Amino acid sequence: MKGDLYQSNVTSKKDPITGVEVLRLTDNKGIYDRPYFTTTQFTADSRYTIFASDFSGTSVVKNPDAPAIGKVGFGELFSLDLTTGAMLQLTQGEAIKMGHGCHAVIAPSGKKAYYYSNEELKQVDLQTLESKTLMHIPYTNFHSLSITNDERYLAFTVVEELPLLAYQFAQINPQSTPGARERFFREPTSLVIRYDLEKNDMHVVCGGHRRMTHVSLKPDDGDYMLYCHEGPWELVQRMWMVRVSTDEHWPLIQQQRNLERVGHEFFTPSGRVGTQYSYRYKADMPFFVFADIYCDYDGKNEERFYYPHTRPAHVSVGPDDLLGVGDRAQLTADTPQSDKLLSLIQYDTAEHRANIGVICRHDSSNRKSAHVHPVFTPDGQHVVFSSDADGQLNIYMAPVAQDKVVYRL
Repeated sequence: MKGDLYQSNVTSKKDPITGVEVLRLTDNKGIYDRPYFTTTQFTADSRYTIFASDFSGTSVVKNPDAPAIGKVGFGELFSLDLTTGAMLQLTQGEAIKMGHGCHAVIAPSGKKAYYYSNEELKQVDLQTLESKTLMHIPYTNFHSLSITNDERYLAFTVVEELPLLAYQFAQINPQSTPGARERFFREPTSLVIRYDLEKNDMHVVCGGHRRMTHVSLKPDDGDYMLYCHEGPWELVQRMWMVRVSTDEHWPLIQQQRNLERVGHEFFTPSGRVGTQYSYRYKADMPFFVFADIYCDYDGKNEERFYYPHTRPAHVSVGPDDLLGVGDRAQLTADTPQSDKLLSLIQYDTAEHRANIGVICRHDSSNRKSAHVHPVFTPDGQHVVFSSDADGQLNIYMAPVAQDKVVYRL
């Protein structure tokens, strides 16, 4: 029930490779789905995070036909004390979609959280637990909640739902996105929206016949937003920046069609833009050059950091922009089970290299609903990630102990 405090049975395990103590913060009694890895999900003091889960059994789905990408179920919103494992139920009778990052975000101050449930964008006060509706968003695909550091603006996208032929052939819980190529060619209608929490009003920033998702507000300036045109990365000009006040928008990292892949765009804590990059020089060959790219929001001061082998699938950076974390550690060309290893990435600005080592094993299945999506806590002291290694999707935490990182297996 709303307001109930649960004590998670936090377990600790010494990693077999590095010896660091990895904590499982949730207790495997249901699905514990964190916000998407490009979304604000911690309080500024690094103590609390949020997640959606079905373990309390109190969710109420008002429209069972409402679309959900990567859907594996619906849950309530909880806060999690990273220091004690205490879990506070924040909502009652909600249906927050789970399966590839729950549709929720926490304000850095820890005073409020925002979420999408039963076709409504809602706010919950984390002291009183009072919820209120900000706006009704009918039958559609909702994506990518983002919030500014000053907590003035929210941003998200809505995308037209299409019946997909590909779903006839999709696995129940695949690693890839079913129908991604079909959606790209069918060009659904999308809108990018910014919500002004001070004025309690929404503004349609842009839209079009593209699948527009992964919106992020510049942390220190809500006038600038990053979003993507989704689809096969080698076929789309993916990354776009928009200035809300002037209706200007421009592509970041100009791509060569079929030769370059750019994606998983995000703002770093300092307000730079990061993304992941792959290159090949012929369309009929595998990609063989991999890097992480960072630039200013206007595309200037671009830096590329090249991996010696395959890059991780999902990367985020710490508070100083110099360390990254990823869900793969390809130390050599033939590293065994490299996709089961959590990596620490050191960005060498002199040599333009991404030097990679192992923090610990994550052992996730890497299904679409169990992506690891590792992120640093705001203080940079820990990495929080997801894994279904113990059966259900759980939340884990490992220390960033550079003296224990392993660079050779």
